[in-house]
Amino acid sequence: MNAALKDAGKGVGAAAISVVIATAGIGLYLVLTLLVIAMEEGGENLSVYAMPCTETALLLAQGVGFDLGSFRLTITPLLLTLLLIGMIRAFCLRWKVRLPGYAGGLVCWVAVALTMAGGVNVTIFDPAWLIAIKSALVFSLGWFTAYIGLSDVMNRVRTWIRGTLGASIRNAVFCALAMTLCITAWYLVLGLVCAIVWISLNHSTIGELFALSDMQIGSRILTTAACVVWLPNLCLWAVSWLFGPGFSIGDIASFSLWLGQSDGLPAVPIFGAFPDAVDSDPVRIALMMIPVVTGCVAGMLIMILPQGLHIRAPKTGDRHDPVRMVRLFAKPVIISLATIALVSTIFALLFVCSNGALGHARLSHVGVDVMQSTRTIGQGTALGLLVAWLLVLIGVYAIFGIRWARRALRRSSGTAVDAGDAVSEVQPTADSRTVFSMPTTKEE
Repeated sequence: MNAALKDAGKGVGAAAISVVIATAGIGLYLVLTLLVIAMEEGGENLSVYAMPCTETALLLAQGVGFDLGSFRLTITPLLLTLLLIGMIRAFCLRWKVRLPGYAGGLVCWVAVALTMAGGVNVTIFDPAWLIAIKSALVFSLGWFTAYIGLSDVMNRVRTWIRGTLGASIRNAVFCALAMTLCITAWYLVLGLVCAIVWISLNHSTIGELFALSDMQIGSRILTTAACVVWLPNLCLWAVSWLFGPGFSIGDIASFSLWLGQSDGLPAVPIFGAFPDAVDSDPVRIALMMIPVVTGCVAGMLIMILPQGLHIRAPKTGDRHDPVRMVRLFAKPVIISLATIALVSTIFALLFVCSNGALGHARLSHVGVDVMQSTRTIGQGTALGLLVAWLLVLIGVYAIFGIRWARRALRRSSGTAVDAGDAVSEVQPTADSRTVFSMPTTKEE
């Protein structure tokens, strides 16, 4: 009992210290930002609004949007969300918070979130039960990622898998998970690179928007740094843009490989980083083929590498077993289907988390079309995996056919040589002398 209470206290402490550090960091940054804006732009002291803005930012990082008159903001700053999860994980790991501590920390974290929601100066349109669920999800993710490293859960899971599942099934599960993680990570890296390229190419447009808003250098730096918390959202939108569907800013602007409409956007400097349309058809085709190429490369590697399925062409001396060959090529099909389902599910959840609103009516939806973007990624990856399966199948039987033909040629040539040797033994040579004897009759 004492151990459980002690662990519960550790969980409460981990939640409380995470809230304090997050509040202090965000609050100090907002105090500095508001102070610089007030000094450069003139007007009253804005630092008094730092604490309400801090509470609003912490709620927004947990997916709780707010409404301020005609302005509504529900786009979750995913980088800030990841920082909160990482902070919770770090303290849970340091203090070894286990299951009783999770219960205590969860209650503390949710209570703080509900208290903040009741004390902010903006309208929170999420009900209390939904705020509790969203905040509980954030704390649970941080604690669970720490608990896996603390306990022997993973060892017990591995032991159960080894004792229950066969080697072939374990290999299939490993291949599906490895291919899912590699493809997902590759797409996210491409999105990050694309977002950086957008910012690099359109930095002059961002500067022009700053000039139009008459912002000074200090305000520009601090507000730009604040926008970094939405960088993961921009990366996910970039993934959708790269593969074709694109994204939109409400009903005002749409961005895709064919369209770069941004005439009606508000004069927000970060909007200047959004891309123009791609003029070259070959470049557009190459970008849209990325999921196909990625799926093809990943599928071939997982089927050929020794760490994967290690598919090889049978030798000509082996007995040809059709059932074995069917099983050999049915396994990659099952792994590919599982990979497509996992990749599509992951990106559907990520796209949902990256979307939101910047206002009412025409700005009520900002982000990607979740269904269309997910379908594009899933179909492109599936086509690439199908191409990889066909190439490996054709390659295996082509190699087997070449080996069989070479062996047949060797056999035929060896038989011809043996027959020639036998004839040469029977026929006389040029130096040999042949004696003909005729039988003698009685008359002779």
